[in-house]
Amino acid sequence: MNGKEGRRYIHNEAAELYERARPLYPEALFGDIIRYAGLRKNARILEIGCGTGQATLPLAKRGYAIDCVEPGERMASIASAKLAAYPKAAVACTDFESYAHPPASYDLILSATAFHWLDPRIRFRKAHHLLKPGGALALFWHRPTQTDASRDVVQALQTVYREIAPELADGYEIPPSPELVATEYDQLIPASGYFTDLEIRKRYVATEYSARSYADLLSTFSDHRKLDTRRRRQLLSSIERLINLRFAGAIIRETVALLYLARRA
Repeated sequence: MNGKEGRRYIHNEAAELYERARPLYPEALFGDIIRYAGLRKNARILEIGCGTGQATLPLAKRGYAIDCVEPGERMASIASAKLAAYPKAAVACTDFESYAHPPASYDLILSATAFHWLDPRIRFRKAHHLLKPGGALALFWHRPTQTDASRDVVQALQTVYREIAPELADGYEIPPSPELVATEYDQLIPASGYFTDLEIRKRYVATEYSARSYADLLSTFSDHRKLDTRRRRQLLSSIERLINLRFAGAIIRETVALLYLARRA
């Protein structure tokens, strides 16, 4: 298992923490997806890397039939329990590359904070293969940003990173406004040759975290989990202490829910 392949499963080690700490996606984002894809009530959806089902539940509640693939056993178990009340939603504990299903089966394929883990030689081609003609692809992530609401926090946190884990600080820049969040898939999607009619939506999200809950969030990030245990604990305890002492025990983390929409060519 190579480095990236190993990191792909690293969230499974902290599945319960991931479920508790990761921010949800704004409801408006799902409205964007449904309108773009023109989903009808009988639409069939495939979700790639559903994790603990955070992006699945809003669509399951709307009554859509959803097949989910999730390679992490603990993640898949949490998602299955969450979706138990929705018989049209099912979770398969497998990876997308191994997933076998008839071609042209789905009206929509979506992936929330997971598509970057997939084999770039396969991911667009297989998504195209599984989508019905005219079917839609929706890829989305939370991307960090900052405004005056969090700028002081970002600068203070970077000081801690430079002291304890400089490899996480080197070259890491948070865009100074939501409008400047980079859109790297705006070239990758059309360049694949499998998708067209690209649209990009940005939804601003501000989430308040206590010192403890922010440390929990950081504990779910793959680059933080790669640190050796001693340094990770030192980093997280220093960040908790900073938030408690300088920011009265709570901070705002600002992100953009960045959504790419495209149609099967």
